Amino acid sequence: MPFLIRAVHLRHTNSLALSHFRQATLCYGQACYVDAIQHYLAGLKLGAAQHHYIYADLAKAYEMVGEWDTALACLDIALRLCPDSPTALRRKTRILDEKACYDSLVRPDDLRQPPPKAFSERLNFDPTAPSQQYVNSEIFSLTCHATMRLQTIWNICQLIHRTYAELGEILGYYPLSPVPIFINNTNGTTASQRSLPQWASGCYDGRIHLVYCAAGEPVLGILYSLLRHEWVHLLVYHLTNGRCPVWINEGLAQSIARPMFQFERFNLQQAVQTQQLLPLDALSKPFSQLPTKYRKLAYIQSAAIVEYLVQQSGYSKIRDLLRQLRGGSPVEPAIKQTFGLTLKDIPFLNIS
Repeated sequence: MPFLIRAVHLRHTNSLALSHFRQATLCYGQACYVDAIQHYLAGLKLGAAQHHYIYADLAKAYEMVGEWDTALACLDIALRLCPDSPTALRRKTRILDEKACYDSLVRPDDLRQPPPKAFSERLNFDPTAPSQQYVNSEIFSLTCHATMRLQTIWNICQLIHRTYAELGEILGYYPLSPVPIFINNTNGTTASQRSLPQWASGCYDGRIHLVYCAAGEPVLGILYSLLRHEWVHLLVYHLTNGRCPVWINEGLAQSIARPMFQFERFNLQQAVQTQQLLPLDALSKPFSQLPTKYRKLAYIQSAAIVEYLVQQSGYSKIRDLLRQLRGGSPVEPAIKQTFGLTLKDIPFLNIS
């Protein structure tokens, strides 16, 4: 519900509370999720605690910083106030789905080992950028916030090593030189100062850039998924010499990075049933050039296409396809030779 419509229902609420809710909406739209949370909480202290949609919106802000349990607690309050709220019910289902996925990617027992003393000695602060610290290894150079805890940095390094090994085995390529990786917390950073647009959480431009928004440490499950996504882009770039179609590149990155959420599969089936799948020419453009409302579908659709090809023939055929693309073969004959399929044979690929 748009804020101005809600404001009618909040007309008896303290005006200062209303001001906080307006600011929360503005902060959320600017991807300043920690600030949005603080304004929602400040507004709730002043009034409107009986309005379920305030708690539902607060839950969405907590979702964006990966605080799943707190988000679910807010939704439980919203559902006590309005048990049949479709928004609260939908968000609870989605958040439970996300939490299960990211918790499965990085389990607490996976990263209990404390950093060795030698690791802390390798950690350095950049005198030209005092807000950053960095660590170098044979396979990567990592730069992150000076406030990030030593244990968190050590855990991230273990996840980078895991990514290097697992994705190297899947796609058959290991970078020949250390990969520069930059991890930035956007909390407290204005939109004009950010290295990535608001809708993006990562990119590969010869270096891997990852961003998160949190008052404290990053959620490692989310960060690991982003790392895997961008690492796939790195490998595909080298394997194809930059000649990979966008939908294959993004589909591989998305499908390898994490399992598809159940609500994403539902949205994909809805697009199939309503004949709203994006056409091939739309999936062949950088997804950043698509209208915002189509970007999520573009990622889901591309991931489903690649998932189908992998299920049919395995990653060995994907590696064969990437080699053909590197040699300059157009995508349609390359797929025909590799998989024995025409583009029309591939589910979720709308070439009309």
